[in-house]
Order: sequence, then C-alpha cells, then structure tokens
Amino acid sequence: MARTLYLHVGPAKTGTSAIQGVLRRHDNSVVIYPKIGLWKDGSHHALVFNFFQEYGRTGVKREDADLLFAKIAEEAKQSQRDLAISSEALSGQRNLNEFVGALQRHLDPEPFRVELVVVVREHFERAASAYNQRVKAAETCERRDPDQFLAEQIGGLGYAGLLRRLAKTGFDIAVLNYHPAGNCAARVLEHLGFAAHQICDVPFLNPSLSRKALIAVLAANRVAPTRRDRKAIVSALLKMPGFYGHSRPVFGREAAAKVESNIALDRNFLETRYGETFGAPDPAHAENAFVVNRQEFADIADATSNLGNLGAAVREEVGRYLRHAPAEIVEKPAP
Repeated sequence: MARTLYLHVGPAKTGTSAIQGVLRRHDNSVVIYPKIGLWKDGSHHALVFNFFQEYGRTGVKREDADLLFAKIAEEAKQSQRDLAISSEALSGQRNLNEFVGALQRHLDPEPFRVELVVVVREHFERAASAYNQRVKAAETCERRDPDQFLAEQIGGLGYAGLLRRLAKTGFDIAVLNYHPAGNCAARVLEHLGFAAHQICDVPFLNPSLSRKALIAVLAANRVAPTRRDRKAIVSALLKMPGFYGHSRPVFGREAAAKVESNIALDRNFLETRYGETFGAPDPAHAENAFVVNRQEFADIADATSNLGNLGAAVREEVGRYLRHAPAEIVEKPAP
C-alpha cells in the first residue's frame, strides 16, 4: 500500500501555527514530520523558500534545497510511516508540481500518494485575523483602517481560486473546516493519522491583539517615526491589561455589505464542491465595530503616559476611535 505525502498548505490564518507547533514537537511515531528546513514557528517555510529561491524574504538563510530534500528522504527511509510537510507558503506557489517532483525523486523508489490539505475559515473572521496579524507584525506595520483593508484585500482571502489552482496539480485535495475553532488543530492531526489519545495539548500560539490593543498598535504604526520608536510604544502597551484577546469583528456594516456578494460566491463554491459551510459571523457587523470605550482609552493612556510626545501622539490617534469621542479627552502632543 502506497504511503501518503501530506502537504498542508494552510492557507494563512487557519490555525496553522497551532498545528505546526504540535508537529514540530512530535517524535515521528505517528507521521514523519521532518525537522529539516524548518522556520522558527515550526513550518517548513525555509524548505519552500529555498526551493523557489525566494531569498528576499526576511530571515531566509540560503541552503541547498536538493540537499534538504535528500535529508528528508533519508529520514523517511527509517520507517514506513506517512510523510507530512506544512507551510502556508505553498498555497501561493504556482509550480507546486515541481516542488513535489523534486522531493519525490529523492523518495524513489518508494511510491507516495500526494494529498494537499487545505483548511477553510469563515471569510470575515479570517479577514479580521489577517488584519490583526498585519497590524501586530513589525514587518508589515499595517496602517490602513480595517474597512479599507477589507475592501482592498478580500479578493486574496477567498478559497475558490486557490482550490481551482490546486486541483490542476492532479493531486488529491482534502478540505477541512476550521470551525469549531477549539478543535481545529486536533481535527487536522486526526486526518494525518493521530488517534485522539495521541494528541497532546495544542499550544496557544500567535495570539491576536485585543481590540483596544489593536487600535493602540495601529496608532503606533502611524505615529512612530522609526522602528525603534514603534518598538518602545508596543513594549509599553504590552504592560496594559488585556493586551491579547480573541480576534473580534472589526469591520463596519457598510464595508462588509460591499464585499458580501463576492464572499457569497465563494461560500457557494465551498458548499457545492466540497460540502463545507460556515455559520453567520457572530456577533453581526456593527455600524462601527472599530472603537474603544472610555475605560479602554484610559488603559491606553496609562500605558503610554511615560512616553512623552510619542505617547501623546498615540493618544491623539487613538482618540479618533473613542466612542462618542469628546474633544477634551484627546490630548495634543506637547510643542
């Protein structure tokens, strides 16, 4: 019976960090997850970036992809278990067959059936998580309001285009639902062959910013003149109570309505082709979901009180999002 080569392609913001965190610690007693070509988060990004020669990405160390494949093949020969590779970067590659072919040549003469594993998440929830990540990450330092981000990025957060492209590879495709989120990682691991008792506690990795922290860090992205200044602001905000939290709705009702027709088409594709459905986003979109209240503003003000003009600039920017923001509470930077 042929062994299976699982390629978990993500995409991003569908629980990949938690899944990779478990597999990175796994001892290969269920499935072989090579500890070769790994990124710091446990993904195989380094393997993917080196094969496709994407050396411009931050943190990429140049390595011989052929040598990495050879090491993976050597590890695969130690048992007859299936093999798993996980990287969201694979979902964006249009020459996926070349990647698989290069690996298969090293795995010969052992036959491997190839299966692409894709996790799908409710569109607005995934968009909110993606926005949260871009604001949080110093590399992207997102400065757009969420409604503008949604309008400009929603085309890249659907699944129909990705799945149609993956289907052209000729490989089998397994589409798994992210929801309910609480057992998403376990569901993927079970698909890879893990029994329920073999799944250890799934680590909570890459937490989202709470809404007040999201607005405060967005303000830092806009007002900080240098990366060092941004780092100082974020370090101060980290001491604020409730800095991390679950990803919440951040898109306004009008912005959501403008992209709903595109999302409806994508939802229909997933249900018709793969039988996957999502419930309605909860809670529903508000007229303006991206706001802070007085107490949250006070928390941000307290956290940035020792940052001088830099802190004052953050508070002024955050004041734009204060619900019913009175002018007297919004401070002006000192001259």
